[in-house]
Amino acid sequence: MGAAILVIEDTPESLRLMSYLLAAYGHAVTTAVTGEQGVELARAARPDMILMDLQLPGIDGFEALAALRSIADLDGVPVVAVTSFAMVGDRDRALAAGFDHYLTKPIDPETFPDEINARLPAELRGYLPEQPGVPPTPAPSTTFTLPETNGHPAVDILVLDDSLINQTLLRSMLEPHGYRIRTASTVEAAIAAAEEKCPDLVLSDIHVGQQTGADLLSHLRAMPARTVVPFAFITATNDWQDPGLGDGKARIIQRPIDPTALLDEVNALLSSRAGD
Repeated sequence: MGAAILVIEDTPESLRLMSYLLAAYGHAVTTAVTGEQGVELARAARPDMILMDLQLPGIDGFEALAALRSIADLDGVPVVAVTSFAMVGDRDRALAAGFDHYLTKPIDPETFPDEINARLPAELRGYLPEQPGVPPTPAPSTTFTLPETNGHPAVDILVLDDSLINQTLLRSMLEPHGYRIRTASTVEAAIAAAEEKCPDLVLSDIHVGQQTGADLLSHLRAMPARTVVPFAFITATNDWQDPGLGDGKARIIQRPIDPTALLDEVNALLSSRAGD
């Protein structure tokens, strides 16, 4: 299960996100940060697929693609263009140049694995290891403790989401920056985690099984010492304007969101509590 995939990307956040998602689905990931390095890695060990940014230091994605297409051993290897500077006509230009597919950043973690699988033969497609070939089931509530940061306890963030992909994605974005992440897949598990230890911040999906993140928000607002805990909904849907989503003080973060934007949102939320 899984393919050998080369990711050529010079933006650390994007490289980390794509690599994390691909590895989570069982793919073997090799990375390069320049077009020249990517061409040499592809030549040395023929990958099953190449994902390549168009804006690269040195030779750009188009020049790197031309170099790749000149290597006989790489004939038939799909090369996917990935760019955050999408303009009208860019997709047509990329496809005309010989790219097999075109993706824009920030990538959507919910659809990215399927985009990759669709361009791989069946025997190389990747799946989450818990249940190969079927959608993931809710993950149990888990706690991961990081060391203290600069002598102070790490900020404690409670994440409520019934998607293992979303949980692991937030963890990969936030833990490297010193945040401690606790996850829950049900409202009940999140309430129990909040009662056990008051979080510094809550990030919640809107739809959690048959319940909503608003159920957690309402419970927290009724709990002493937890009424001022910053709370944000993270959603890919457009129903966040529903007046039933709580007290109107919760921030809305729209998916897809890149790591830098998420960190900015988290810092703003934590700062708002500090100012209370």
